Amino acid sequence: MQGLFVKSPILKIALGILGALGCIILLGLVLLTEDVRMADQTDNWAAREIENGALLYANNCASCHGPDGKGLPGVAPALNSHYFFTNRLEDVGYIGSLEDFVRLTIAAGRPSKASSQWAQKMPTWGSQFGGPMRGDQVIEVTKFVMNYQDDALAQTPEEDPFQPFKDVRKPVNEQTIGEPKEAVESAAPAEAGAVRAPDQLFSAMACLGCHMLDQEQSTTNRGLVGPNFGNLAENAATRVAGLSAEEYVYQSITEPAAFVVEGYTPGIMPATFAETLSEEEIRGLVAWLLDPAR
Repeated sequence: MQGLFVKSPILKIALGILGALGCIILLGLVLLTEDVRMADQTDNWAAREIENGALLYANNCASCHGPDGKGLPGVAPALNSHYFFTNRLEDVGYIGSLEDFVRLTIAAGRPSKASSQWAQKMPTWGSQFGGPMRGDQVIEVTKFVMNYQDDALAQTPEEDPFQPFKDVRKPVNEQTIGEPKEAVESAAPAEAGAVRAPDQLFSAMACLGCHMLDQEQSTTNRGLVGPNFGNLAENAATRVAGLSAEEYVYQSITEPAAFVVEGYTPGIMPATFAETLSEEEIRGLVAWLLDPAR
């Protein structure tokens, strides 16, 4: 310990000055890099918010808005959409930012829309409105949705998956980023008593948004929103004891809540087909779905 003792007062002063200078230099280096460090940390936390939002979206939102945010026909609108990012606020007359609009929609839902063109109502997610998500989780989902912006703005009119809304002030055929399109075809018959072809119904009633016709349903290849129909004839005969394949598919169309395949969310399948389709159309659709040659 005696070897560390400095007797010279001048040397002590010199060492003190050097130590002080070293501290000043070190502090200066910290200050010089602080802005960069804070910016990196801010980006890091922003990325974490998006990652957390992606997980929440996959578990709660993808079944309606699609795993890629491009919506499901007739089920829920697209979020990963050029039109959504550039024109949606104008359509609804909202004067705030799109991020605020998305956050408020997630938090409060759309409970006032008793009737809608979509099979699913937008539920309330924010805990302050009675939903299951904390405020920070609502923000994380919002950040994830807003992260679609760069990809969405790169979409061409043909690539944009936006599905026009029927309850806004802009006509349906003008809800596009390109030239106005022809009015969206309705699933209603062209004339009273007309029987629509099953393949046309499958498209017009938005069934293809949830069910893949060319993919088989198995434990390793499951449809994300609804079961795949590639091997429907085989699976339908074993779904519900006492029901034939034809009876099961008929029940699934007319009474979708009677049986829901394990692992899928109840309530997504519209319950109005028995009212909007004729008996002949339903029977034709059942036969077509079970036909391997379709």
